[in-house]
Amino acid sequence: MILYRKYRPQKFSDVVGQEHVVRTLQGALQTGKISHAYLFTGPRGTGKTTMARILAKAVNCANPKNSDACAVCDFCTEVETGRAMDLIEIDAASNRGIDEIRTLREGTRFSSMNTGKYKVYVIDECHQLTKEASNALLKTLEEPPAKTLFVLATTEAHKVLPTIISRVQRFDFKKLAVEQIMVKLASISETEKIKIEKDLLRLIALQAEGSLRDAESNFSKLIAFQGKNINEEAVKEVLGIIPFNFFRDWFGFVHQKKQAEATVLVNHIYQSGLDLDNFAKGLLDYARRILVARASPVVAASFQGDIGAEHAQAIVDLAKDLDSKRLSQVIGILMRAREEMKSSPIPQLPLELAIAELTT
Repeated sequence: MILYRKYRPQKFSDVVGQEHVVRTLQGALQTGKISHAYLFTGPRGTGKTTMARILAKAVNCANPKNSDACAVCDFCTEVETGRAMDLIEIDAASNRGIDEIRTLREGTRFSSMNTGKYKVYVIDECHQLTKEASNALLKTLEEPPAKTLFVLATTEAHKVLPTIISRVQRFDFKKLAVEQIMVKLASISETEKIKIEKDLLRLIALQAEGSLRDAESNFSKLIAFQGKNINEEAVKEVLGIIPFNFFRDWFGFVHQKKQAEATVLVNHIYQSGLDLDNFAKGLLDYARRILVARASPVVAASFQGDIGAEHAQAIVDLAKDLDSKRLSQVIGILMRAREEMKSSPIPQLPLELAIAELTT
């Protein structure tokens, strides 16, 4: 089951996050002031190509409602099934040369298959176009054919020619918040009748680092592995996610100078088959949160959305006991240990040495 395809948004109202993009595009549709070219840029898995398809449907939909696609007319259905003749999608990662863009330019000479409708070109990963191809595309953007719409998508806008950026409307897509991803995963769980605890959904959302597609892909793996009842062991085994309480326990042991207990915890994680580099990265993130909690209780309160009230409170409590100098020491030693892990013949040794240094 490929969840990110099955639950891909069909219209603007289905989109999770990116409200600033949705509102602006719907406003342009309502006023009839559609630009000839857009640039969608942002991290992977945040909905750039999905938004491009929704926009293509919205401008050509037979029965639009409040500037949103109906998702059921012939054109909308053709887009979702990959049969729409007026939606041309180009992957610039594998079609990056001048010949492909010349073919595109030739195609723009022909109007839409449907009278009065738009011909839409979506160029994904447009930053990978060659210099010659980019210049050819620029020429087309400078003299855009009537009823032709270009949507460029990229994860690296700084690599796109400035002259191209100056001729498009740019929208920056944001990483999704953990709570937003959790809501979507919970909705999928309810629809698919999957039993999974809220804290586990939070772990999946947190590991996705703002990418809804990554979260849905990982959820698909879990369902394939364990079916309708997903527990913590499955999450650890399949995704290698380390429960947040392990970070809390490690910091507690180090703060209380319990070298043996902290060392046992590291070895337990290693013997369980979990990635020690992920654990070290998680420790650094935990230390940063403690540092932030010391500096700003207001920001610390926002941690509840990411990691839950219980773990957020544990961080606030540690922030009261650990001063900034001690935290700086911990962060410095952990960063060094993580770097040394890359070349250590014994994976857990750098972390064990870090524990010894911090508890002696």
